[in-house]
Amino acid sequence: MPTMTMKEWAAEYRRNNEWEHRERIARLPRESVEESVRSYFTLCTMLLASAQNAEESSGLWEHRMEDYVLLVERWQRLARVRRYVAES
Repeated sequence: MPTMTMKEWAAEYRRNNEWEHRERIARLPRESVEESVRSYFTLCTMLLASAQNAEESSGLWEHRMEDYVLLVERWQRLARVRRYVAES
């Protein structure tokens, strides 16, 4: 099995990210707001789990968590205003 250099790996990773970005942009107009918000939170949950594993600085982690909580509250408030989710 051939091995990839770091530059080759990074280029492939970049191509995959660009493809996914284009795919998400193309899909967005076809999604309802509820589907879009659900997709966003799914992505955040996945990234949050990944970030927790990689995070070494608890101070930085706490600051990021505060930002995530604030962002979630804003999305939920927007969803309630638009009546896409029930109030909890």
